[in-house]
Amino acid sequence: MNALRYPKSLIAVALAALLSVGVATAREWSEEYEKQVGDRTAAEIAKEYKVYENEEQQQRVEKIVADLAAHTQRPDVAYQVVLLDDEEVNAFSVPGGHIYIYKGVLNAVESEAQLAGIIAHEMAHNCTYDVLDQLKRAHDMSLATAVALILSIATGRSDDTTYGVLTAGQVVTRGILSKYSIEIESRADRNALSYLLGAGYNPVGLLTFMERLAREERSRPTTELGIFQTHPLSTQRVSHLTHLIQDAGVEINRRAVTKWDPPIVEEGEVGGRPAQILKLWDQELFAFADAPDEGDVTVRGQRMVEALTQVLRDGARAFEFRTVSHQNHTAIAARDKILFTIYPEDAALVGKSVADTAMEVNRAFRRALFWERIQRLY
Repeated sequence: MNALRYPKSLIAVALAALLSVGVATAREWSEEYEKQVGDRTAAEIAKEYKVYENEEQQQRVEKIVADLAAHTQRPDVAYQVVLLDDEEVNAFSVPGGHIYIYKGVLNAVESEAQLAGIIAHEMAHNCTYDVLDQLKRAHDMSLATAVALILSIATGRSDDTTYGVLTAGQVVTRGILSKYSIEIESRADRNALSYLLGAGYNPVGLLTFMERLAREERSRPTTELGIFQTHPLSTQRVSHLTHLIQDAGVEINRRAVTKWDPPIVEEGEVGGRPAQILKLWDQELFAFADAPDEGDVTVRGQRMVEALTQVLRDGARAFEFRTVSHQNHTAIAARDKILFTIYPEDAALVGKSVADTAMEVNRAFRRALFWERIQRLY
């Protein structure tokens, strides 16, 4: 897979507030002009890219678009979604409801929530005419010039013709993109959040996708980013999205929208004695043996894995794991759910008391969840 880059959908994003604010009624763009610009740009894009023919994926993205459309400021826009046969992790859109999704995006997203977050941005800028408004703000220009400029912004193309247009207009970094990005990105996120919540998609998907971009951003050496230079860093987007989601009262449970490895039980040895070991993300949590009240040790391990997987999927955090008393025994619990009991036979494996064993288990949970947090850092 190619290294993650800014999706171009997240470059050409909407000048929009929350749905409650609505679309500005005063605009200079007729639907006819918007359609002309969009159709002309789409025709140019068709010359540059190969279409990815995949009916299942086509239906997948079209369903998301249909779900979101009813919750936008322009629910009557007839969106045309095209899949592009390119492994780059990118997407972009142009005026008039043309949305382009690279095959690389479809392969990279870990959930429908992440894909919906990206698509929401594509729809957002259509809803508030941000590309056309920025072109107008920069210069009055012919349709042909507008098409060339939009194509360069959306796709990053830098051929001789586009370069000539951009140089003549002097609108790339000084005119359109610098103000475009600073003023629009934060409002686009707010707008996308409204669409996602209205349609029942988890907005944490968009956050986790941006976190992946931010990690990739940190791993790259500082270089000249060209068209990307004028857009807010992914780290800034992540911070803003986090606050937006929290303000909306949505729990930020990243495991609900990403792929992650569940806990496992492996056979091992403790002090030269065979034992079953519960592990989470390569961290050893708990060594256990046969217990008189639990039956077969294998069944006991399966129960542990199922209980722990459920609370992790629900978003349990490190501070929620604790020691409790359960049926006259010491147990580990999280979110009011008993995960497993620690018996004297288990403590004997490690040569400690039940209380000290429970303390070590809780420390192991904190280590595992801290490791998870480090992996998500941006």
